[in-house]
Amino acid sequence: MPLELSMLTTRAECDEVLDDLNAELDGYQQRTSNLEFADRRADRTQADISGQLAGVNAEIAAYTAILASPDLTPALRRQNQSKLRKANDRKDNLNDRGSSRSAAARFLASVDAEQVRPR
Repeated sequence: MPLELSMLTTRAECDEVLDDLNAELDGYQQRTSNLEFADRRADRTQADISGQLAGVNAEIAAYTAILASPDLTPALRRQNQSKLRKANDRKDNLNDRGSSRSAAARFLASVDAEQVRPR
């Protein structure tokens, strides 16, 4: 879509428009930079969560193996059942955290990229 430049009749008006357009471009670039940073941070968080999940899964496997032993005392069985429940809760929380952030940040970045793409 060609712009109607005949509305600008003085050099001062042209300079004002140029300054405003540069300021808008700066805003787009700043937002893009912030979204890229958020996406990198989300990727680091995802990697951290993946590591934590591996540890929790190992705990769950260990508690499950202990509970499979037939010669546990009732107190030791209750203690390991409690630890198993807590480990499963941590796993659920980590799965919830891991699935919620990076997709949103990537989507918003793609929206911004689409808005500033030359037509």
